[in-house]
Amino acid sequence: MVDEDKLAKVLLAVRGSSRYASVAERTVRRIATTALTASGGEVGDAVKRTKRGLHEVFGAYLPSVPRYERTLEAIRAARDEQALRDALARAMSSHASTRERLPILSEFYAEVFAHLDRPPRVIADLACGMNPLAVRWMPIDDDVVYLASDIDTRLVAFLDSVLTAMGVAHETAVRDLVGDEDPAPADVTFLLKTVPCVESQRRGRGWELVDAVASPIVVVSFPTKSLGQRSKGMYQTYSAAFIAHAADRAWQTVELEFDNELVYVITKDQIV
Repeated sequence: MVDEDKLAKVLLAVRGSSRYASVAERTVRRIATTALTASGGEVGDAVKRTKRGLHEVFGAYLPSVPRYERTLEAIRAARDEQALRDALARAMSSHASTRERLPILSEFYAEVFAHLDRPPRVIADLACGMNPLAVRWMPIDDDVVYLASDIDTRLVAFLDSVLTAMGVAHETAVRDLVGDEDPAPADVTFLLKTVPCVESQRRGRGWELVDAVASPIVVVSFPTKSLGQRSKGMYQTYSAAFIAHAADRAWQTVELEFDNELVYVITKDQIV
């Protein structure tokens, strides 16, 4: 049983940092609880462990707080499609995951959506980061509903404002994929570079999430290079893990390989 007084001190120290002030409280509490146990109840060590854990799942991908208000102004001020895309691309470049995808954004989504059996009406994007801003590059209908969720409260508020400004029907939510309930159904669910991040927090949960997602089509991807652009055998590791997991499931899968990303388009046997 964790000492609540000590846990409160850890939470105060971590959430008092502007770096992690926007991370969902339940995420910080979960990681801090694990850290306090691992540190044997030593508060100072638990604070360090908590910040290290938050860096691995959050800070490494968003090294500095984006200028959300200025970016939103630029998006609202765009007078044509190219100006809008330029503003969206600048925003996406602030997040490591979407920055890697920027040079091939049109190709990426053209390939992914080519393997869908019908146009989606509802898209869910879990642990989304800045990816919902790529909606302008997706070959989708104007009446699509976009469901975006992440652990970053500031980012989620920003996405809500941007999607509203672009006239995209949407819902945004702050969601911890490790501790929260399974997400709502959608026609297509994106889990882009998400499984390894969730697995690092709770072994088995990332793969459980792929199974639990209530969508007939799930798009799962894995990084094939580290943030420092080293491969370290990541393609072989993740492809082998996916093949092993999918072997006993009634799925149809298509593998797509891009420069930094391995993608699987999964068609499940159930229909929402």
